[in-house]
Amino acid sequence: MLSAIENNVANQPALLEVQGLSARYGKRAVLSDIDIRLAPGEIVAVLGHNGAGKTTLLHSIMGMHDERSGGIFYHGKDISRRPYYKNASDGISLTPADAPVFRPLSVEANLRLGTYSTSPKDIDDRLEAIYATFPHLKDRRLQLAGTLSGGEQRMLAVSMAVMNKPRVMLLDEPSIGLAPATADMLMSEISLVSKSLGTSVLIVDQNVRGALRVSSRVYFLRMGRIILEEPAEVSAQREHYWDLF
Repeated sequence: MLSAIENNVANQPALLEVQGLSARYGKRAVLSDIDIRLAPGEIVAVLGHNGAGKTTLLHSIMGMHDERSGGIFYHGKDISRRPYYKNASDGISLTPADAPVFRPLSVEANLRLGTYSTSPKDIDDRLEAIYATFPHLKDRRLQLAGTLSGGEQRMLAVSMAVMNKPRVMLLDEPSIGLAPATADMLMSEISLVSKSLGTSVLIVDQNVRGALRVSSRVYFLRMGRIILEEPAEVSAQREHYWDLF
């Protein structure tokens, strides 16, 4: 569990803030009046069941979902209507839950694709840093990404985002389909990346225990609405979560 010092990160000014965000698909409302804040260097979890609106939340923040209203602020600047590619070039990354890597390409080729705004002279240094954090990837750097295990593909997807040194990482179901031990290892490495780079991380997931272990705060999302926000250490004391899902 996070220390009191780490939890104090939540008291810093917001790096990313969502205010009154609502989203829909045609006439169907998916998100309603969402408020979320993310401080510099903080890991925050958004937990909810399938269909709660978690992926739409990340897509809206990234600028990939147009049917939305409300405010999205980054460094205090309103980016509510900024296109996703400008958000990406400004330090916001999104790692999707499905097809997170380029399967026909090698591990190293995937990593190099993550350096779209990195100067060539820095790429080799970034690769070595990634391989130091994820030694499994170094051993498989010439292997096709599609032949990796599920856990290794998730590590690669996160590493692709890290290659560009993002200020904010949006992670969509990073532990989906992984064995508990593999999911825990991936969460630990996400925490290590956040601490080493000072990167803020917003995780949406159904893996409650794993997400709480690395987060300072948690939001529970049910049927498109935030029904509870509390410190992760408080949530971790709950015997069950059925009343929140």
